[in-house]
Amino acid sequence: MRKAFAIAGREMRSYFSSPLAFVVIAIFLLLTGLFFDLNVREYARESLDAMANPMMARQLSLHDGLIRPLYQSYAFFLLMVIPLISMRLLAEEKKLGTAELLLTAPIRTSELVLGKFLGSLGFISVMMLLTAQYPLFLWLSNAPPPLEPFLAAFLGMFLLGAAVLSVGLLMSSLTENQVIAAISALVIGIIFWVIGFMDILFGDQAGQIFKSISLLDNIEDMAKGVLDTHNLVFFLSFIAFNLFLTQRAIESRRWR
Repeated sequence: MRKAFAIAGREMRSYFSSPLAFVVIAIFLLLTGLFFDLNVREYARESLDAMANPMMARQLSLHDGLIRPLYQSYAFFLLMVIPLISMRLLAEEKKLGTAELLLTAPIRTSELVLGKFLGSLGFISVMMLLTAQYPLFLWLSNAPPPLEPFLAAFLGMFLLGAAVLSVGLLMSSLTENQVIAAISALVIGIIFWVIGFMDILFGDQAGQIFKSISLLDNIEDMAKGVLDTHNLVFFLSFIAFNLFLTQRAIESRRWR
């Protein structure tokens, strides 16, 4: 594990030494901040309408009206941004010729994969933590929302980010072209995002199977503030499976 953490630290430093990382963070904060502002304005309008409608006021929820749509938009932005972060992880090593050094170094393939994954996940975590300033404004208000649903929603976004990152790492291990790695990760991410809608074509029974492996459906409960072991198991299994495939892809190159 020591070597894996050393690789993770190297990856983190390489991210923050690149101007691209700050451009990605700036774009992500700009988009999430814009949607937070729009959500606040919409919730404020609904609150004013609820003042004249007692039934509507009883149904109005700060979490459902503001935090949930906020993190649903975060999820979509993560799906778009993370392939740009993961595309260079192994593809760049191949293009620069440093992959051969890694493959012949005294390090296990699992340590290499885990180190690359943890380094990128650390960068994504920093990016996501910077968005915590938006919900912080809600807790400074006169009627702050409960903390537990927010933590569940944030955990869901973190697991989604890790899942998309694992796909990006796998695609980066299969090609030396960073653009192809990014596009492939994005396409696969979108497929697993919308696959839950396949019940329209195949009916409820088959649809439940598709929903169980859909990224969107598995973060839906967490966005509502509900923790379900099924969702946790899905994300952890999804991540582990992609890391395993990445390891196998690297090992196949190692033995050539």
